[in-house]
Amino acid sequence: MKRILIAYYSRSGNTRRVAARLAADLGADLEEIVDPTYRSGVFGYQRSGFQAFFRRLAPIAPPAHDPCAYDLVVVGTPIWDMSVSSPVRSYLRRHRSALPTVAFFCTCGGLGSERVFDQMTRECGREPVARVVLTERDLAMSATPVAIARFAVQIRAVLAHVPSSEPAARATAGAG
Repeated sequence: MKRILIAYYSRSGNTRRVAARLAADLGADLEEIVDPTYRSGVFGYQRSGFQAFFRRLAPIAPPAHDPCAYDLVVVGTPIWDMSVSSPVRSYLRRHRSALPTVAFFCTCGGLGSERVFDQMTRECGREPVARVVLTERDLAMSATPVAIARFAVQIRAVLAHVPSSEPAARATAGAG
């Protein structure tokens, strides 16, 4: 069985809800990217946008899961000032050499997803095999579970063609 990790950062809870639903659909492990920076209220919101726009890194906690132990890492971010969130930027940069196959999702008010996906691709050095954007409007509507389910189907289809990270599977694949 292929191992999947969903790594995400969420300031308001939207990205967290999407990550949890996706993890349940895929039977994936969940990794919240922990950033000790105070991001609540007006000043936290402004700080977050400033740091994202100027591509600042955030001081994130060490992860609970090692991304190189997975066949696929799905990375989720909110969009801040049409940029990837600084905690996710830090995660991608920190684990750049350990990331296997990747997929991306983002939550946003409506704009910036292409730019964010380009930034994420540059930070991790890999093209995503799947990606999805969920806007505030999508999140308010009942269509959200359908979009997440479609994204999960895309991921499963890709994983059918990805070699397993399990040592026994590698040894079997090399034999014979």
